[in-house]
Amino acid sequence: MISRINFLLAAAVLVLMVFYLLGRFLLLEAVVAIMPAAAPYFIAAYVLAALMLTVLLLAKSVIRLNSATSVARYRKSGALAVVAQALLVAGHATTVFAVYTSLASLIAGSVSWPWILAGLLYASGVGVTIMEWQKRAHQPA
Repeated sequence: MISRINFLLAAAVLVLMVFYLLGRFLLLEAVVAIMPAAAPYFIAAYVLAALMLTVLLLAKSVIRLNSATSVARYRKSGALAVVAQALLVAGHATTVFAVYTSLASLIAGSVSWPWILAGLLYASGVGVTIMEWQKRAHQPA
């Protein structure tokens, strides 16, 4: 159960990081250049859409991985599961550190190294978790 919660939190933060980077560095610059007066409305709509798509992607991942996680509960976890959980916990710790040290720089528009490290840890942890769940789901009983 804890591994599912850990996975969902990491996946949610990873998806929100991707949406933030896309919105901040690609879409917002274009909207401000084309229609500066509409930028606040665009930002509000983009934030709502990003949150909606995050929830949708998490729901899809839970549905798709439900069979793998329910089968995996009855099988013994291996070293890969421990590595995946360690990566996700390290991603959480790095995100807390990044929020504590450099939230102001993120709002100003520059991405510092703790945010990049947290994104890499989350991406690798989510990937290893999915790989480990699929491996355990396809093992013979």
